[in-house]
Amino acid sequence: MLSQTPRLVLCGASNLTLGLALAVDIFRARHGRPVDVLAASGLGRSYGVESRVLTRALPGIERCGLWDALSDRPPTHALVTDLGNDLAYGTEAKVVAAWLERTLERLGATGARGSVGGLPLASLRSIGKFEFQFWKMALFPSRPIEREKLLGEAEELEGRARELASRMGWSFVASDPTWYGRDPIHHARSRRERAWRALLAPLGGELDAPLRPSARSGRLEYAEVRRLGLRMGRPQPCAKLADGTTFSLY
Repeated sequence: MLSQTPRLVLCGASNLTLGLALAVDIFRARHGRPVDVLAASGLGRSYGVESRVLTRALPGIERCGLWDALSDRPPTHALVTDLGNDLAYGTEAKVVAAWLERTLERLGATGARGSVGGLPLASLRSIGKFEFQFWKMALFPSRPIEREKLLGEAEELEGRARELASRMGWSFVASDPTWYGRDPIHHARSRRERAWRALLAPLGGELDAPLRPSARSGRLEYAEVRRLGLRMGRPQPCAKLADGTTFSLY
């Protein structure tokens, strides 16, 4: 029964999408039980507005089906991360902070507590003007991003996120520059486990528990998504591990 398993809510963008299976394996290992996973994630995902990557469009996290699902399955643990993605699309720090505050309020109303992941400030500061321009063109080619403005907004958002986490009873996990390689905003593949262990540490359990990967049945498909302008989706949970862990993707 879903009501008898620990629940884990994960909100984020690219890093969460790339590390979702690993994050769940870490949480499962630490708690020694199957998990009911509810994830709002996606490449380029926004907390507040619709995001589009190639032919795929997803609603903002605060407008997705996660919240209706939580009315039936209140979470016990949550991680909110990848906050800086919206800044690259031109959203001001104060607006992203307002979205974050509403996210934490809505999770808190269901009894959830957990951690907020910080921005990769040190990693961003470490790259020069020409390298910044290279990554801008590689990751956000259509966005007129200015390095100094982005850094200023990122520093402001980091401060606001720290304050919100403290005021609302959440842990804040600062980003570690050793999690990143040449790419200044995505966890390096070889360092993802280190990053996710740190981000999930405030959620408790046996911190050094070894991972026990489990075979997955079903595909990770969204409850609601638009592809080539066509609205589609599938019922959740959409996938299951051999140990009984379920995945719902919003």
